[in-house]
Amino acid sequence: MFVTSRAEHSGVARPRPLAMTIRTLHWLTAGLLVLMFGLAWTFDALGPSDTGASLVALHQSFGLLILVVVAARIVWRVTHPIEPLPGDTQRWEMRLATLVQATLYALLVAMPLVGWYASALSGDTIRFFGVALPDLVTMNEDRSDQLFEIHATIGWAILALTALHVAGALNHQFIRRDGLLNRMRIW
Repeated sequence: MFVTSRAEHSGVARPRPLAMTIRTLHWLTAGLLVLMFGLAWTFDALGPSDTGASLVALHQSFGLLILVVVAARIVWRVTHPIEPLPGDTQRWEMRLATLVQATLYALLVAMPLVGWYASALSGDTIRFFGVALPDLVTMNEDRSDQLFEIHATIGWAILALTALHVAGALNHQFIRRDGLLNRMRIW
C-alpha cells in the first residue's frame, strides 16, 4: 500500500523535488556518514592492529571527502534558494528545521577539521586516499587526546540531530502526509 499525501487529497500540489545537485549531495553526505560511523566503531572495537590502522586511514580520507561534499552543499544552498516549507507549517517547526539543518552543517564542517587536527597532533601523517597531506603542526599527545574527545562528542551530536531530522521527515511523510519528502527523493 502506498502512502498518499494529504496534499493529493486536498487538491494542493505536492512539493516539487529539489534540484538533482542538492539531492545528490544530501544522499552522498548521508551515505558517507553511515560509512564513517561504521568505520569508526569498527576500528575502535578492533583496537590497535594493522586492520584498525587501515580503517583509520579510510576514515580520515572519507572524513576529508565529507568536508568537501558539505562545502559544496553550503555553496549550493547559499547560491540557490530553496522553496519554503508548506504554508501550513508552524513557525516553531520552521525555526526548528532551520536550526537543526544549520547546526548539522556546522558540525559536519567542524567534525572533519577537528579530527584532522587531532590526528596531526598525534603524529599521524594525514592521507587523502593515499596522498600525504603536509604536516602543519608539531606533535602534542595531550592536546590530541582532548580534540579526539571533542571529535567523538561532535559525532554523537550529529547522530542526535540526524535522528531529529529523520523524525521530521517521517512526520511529514506519515503523519502530516503533505508530500514534503518528495523534495529530497533519490530518483
